[in-house]
Amino acid sequence: MYKGFRVAVVMPVHNEENHIARAWARVPDFVDAIVAIDDGSSDATWQQLAAIVDARLVRLRHKENLGVGAATKTGYQYCLQTAADFIAVMDGDGQMDGRDLGGLVECAIGGSDYVKGNRFLSQTIACMPLARFVGNRIFSFLTRRAARFGASLDAQCGYTVIRREALQRLNLAALYNRYGFPNEMFFAACRAGLRVESVAVRAVYDDEVSGINPLTAVPVISFLIVKSYLRRRFSKSRTMPTRLLQEVENHSAN
Repeated sequence: MYKGFRVAVVMPVHNEENHIARAWARVPDFVDAIVAIDDGSSDATWQQLAAIVDARLVRLRHKENLGVGAATKTGYQYCLQTAADFIAVMDGDGQMDGRDLGGLVECAIGGSDYVKGNRFLSQTIACMPLARFVGNRIFSFLTRRAARFGASLDAQCGYTVIRREALQRLNLAALYNRYGFPNEMFFAACRAGLRVESVAVRAVYDDEVSGINPLTAVPVISFLIVKSYLRRRFSKSRTMPTRLLQEVENHSAN
């Protein structure tokens, strides 16, 4: 527990046999439950998870790869059946420093509904590969503009904490299942009127190789941003171009 509050960590995992033990080891001791979801891994990730001895660890498995968003939603849905007050997300690649989780939880205890980690607020951002830095900066700017969010934002950072009550207000089933889920989750939180804040977190880059394909990720995230912008733009007038929205949704689903 953290200051009397129960904290659960959702950990989506896909083909991380070399990193899952490190990711688990970085989860702080105050966390009450770690819900790891093996999203159809084709390597020895499931076996590595089975070898971890930790009473807090719950192992769930997708028979096929459904996407990081789908794995996160599976973890969220499981946590909603528990007594967790706050639910965090820490990826299974070990790129999230457990020392930062307390700060995220503190922000939620202070009244925020949804807290996003922000690597741009940390000096460790210098270790982020240049291509990722530029891409994240651009997508973060566009995401902020689409949501009319005035504060600093690291849109692609999946290191988050959400209040149980806030999570129950979101329609998880409607959110995108693959890479781009952090953008979708952020947009959904804004539409639901949640209080969203950013907290500095460390950027961690070791020996892992990104499985993100820019040729597919960039168009998908762009469409998700456009879809959110169109929803906000036409929500008041209710004159949303149905055909245009449908085309955007069809693109983002592919």
